[in-house]
Amino acid sequence: MRKLLLIALFVMMFLMSAAFAAFNMEQVSVELYFTDVNLPLAVLLVLTLLIGMLAGALVMWARSLKIRFDNQRLKHKLSLSEQELNSLRILPIKEPR
Repeated sequence: MRKLLLIALFVMMFLMSAAFAAFNMEQVSVELYFTDVNLPLAVLLVLTLLIGMLAGALVMWARSLKIRFDNQRLKHKLSLSEQELNSLRILPIKEPR
């Protein structure tokens, strides 16, 4: 049932985006620093969406990379602390006189 609902949702989204693209095919001029580009509005919106998704994915990848490095550093620190604790457990306890 859930799979059927998911397929129906994808089909509806595809039909809505196809209808949007069909009704928004007029040319739009985009002035960049070095050139002018004439594209259909639907194509321009899809390209903008893809560029935004790629930029977001790049930021998320960089953040996850930082978290991975922090995780490795903390694992190493934990290992050193456990080794020190184990070496302290081996030492005999000296009773005060």
